[in-house]
Amino acid sequence: MIAPVAGAQTDAAQEARLAARFDELAEAGFTGFAAIAHDGEIIFARGAGLADPETNRPFTLDTQVDTGSITKSFTGMAIATLIDAGRLSPDATLADFFPGVPADKAAITVQQLATHSAGFPGAVGDDLSEESWDSFATNAFNADLQFEPGSDYAYSNVGFSLLAAIIERVTGESYEAYLVNDILIPAGLTHTGYDLVYDDALAARSRHGEAVRQASWGGHAPNWNLIGNGGLVSTPREMIAWQHAYAGGTLVSPGAHALAFTPHIREGHGAPSFYGYGLVIEDDPQIGRIYWHNGGNQAFNSHWRVLADQGYELFATTNQRGIDTDIAVEALTAALMDQDYTLRRPASADAPVLALDDTLGGHVAAEFLAMLASDDENVWRDYVLNRMSDELRAFAPIEGHLDMMRGMHQDFGQAEIIAIDESDGRIRLSLRDPQSGDVVPVVIEYTEDGLVNGLLLG
Repeated sequence: MIAPVAGAQTDAAQEARLAARFDELAEAGFTGFAAIAHDGEIIFARGAGLADPETNRPFTLDTQVDTGSITKSFTGMAIATLIDAGRLSPDATLADFFPGVPADKAAITVQQLATHSAGFPGAVGDDLSEESWDSFATNAFNADLQFEPGSDYAYSNVGFSLLAAIIERVTGESYEAYLVNDILIPAGLTHTGYDLVYDDALAARSRHGEAVRQASWGGHAPNWNLIGNGGLVSTPREMIAWQHAYAGGTLVSPGAHALAFTPHIREGHGAPSFYGYGLVIEDDPQIGRIYWHNGGNQAFNSHWRVLADQGYELFATTNQRGIDTDIAVEALTAALMDQDYTLRRPASADAPVLALDDTLGGHVAAEFLAMLASDDENVWRDYVLNRMSDELRAFAPIEGHLDMMRGMHQDFGQAEIIAIDESDGRIRLSLRDPQSGDVVPVVIEYTEDGLVNGLLLG
């Protein structure tokens, strides 16, 4: 069993830094919850804003939140457990589990799926639809691979959903039943999972008032575009306890732990980080070894981080994107370790409208906003085909991209620019919806040729 997480005292200076930094985050617009533990004992836990504005329910250690792509950390843990138990081989292939796999994908291995080196696109369907396994499998197996399996790295939700399906075939249980009943509940984690543990009375709401079931799952049980790669719910209390037990080596066997926490593949050419089984591994010159993963959608985002050499576990979750959990964890880590830090604040809703500069990033942003303002589907299609990089285009089928463009046009087609921050290969914008007054952060990453290779809106 994982021991209950109890409160612990920290030194006064550290406590003051953390409190001041969280106040700064909250003042800048962060809503959600952040928790920090040292060797499993919580030393900081604070909430800001409301988990449910309709009932005035605050965020607490026990609010059930969407962990997003952190789900991959749990899938990677389950895969490593099955491998170490001798029930699954990392060299097992898709053809070993699924009949009729196309020849270009038949030899893809469990190891390649678990390390984002199989070549699958990022997604092949909509997270909110009621997609069956047969429909998802058809889309996945018919998708074009981005590269020869095993030759490169590309983050893929598809690969982790296929791992979830493999778990089902190996165990004879549903993905969720195996994860929840065989691993999590025996460890005392009773609020982490999908439908088996979901509690609407505990669940956080989006800024538009939608609970996780509606905003993240589409109002029904998660579909196969989400199972195994996203949408798992948990609580800050259980995420802290899980991190301590998993990273500390007490939740799974030593062999499973070693397999999951090995830096198997670099996350892109020249990247400072590596991917294990569903988690990121990197070394900071001041902090040492760090394990982490983040994830989110338009409504929620979360981030877990273990400072392994320092003995700290951090978790943050939010229901807005102006101050997301990457920023929150970065800011709180700096306060924890007494490092210099300047918080990047979102633009105020009453800030004046700005014009884009005559730079490459300015031109890329102008093209994007012009496309967003158009209601012509042909303009959206042309943008996807001619202004996106091959890697970004491959993240979803063309219809998926068009659905995204349609939603962005409806929500922010006439938005105004009120903040610009441009750096090498990246431009950050804050857009104000002139009708609602909402401020939406946008990050556009682009190549030297001006092609968009990364896009985050909302």
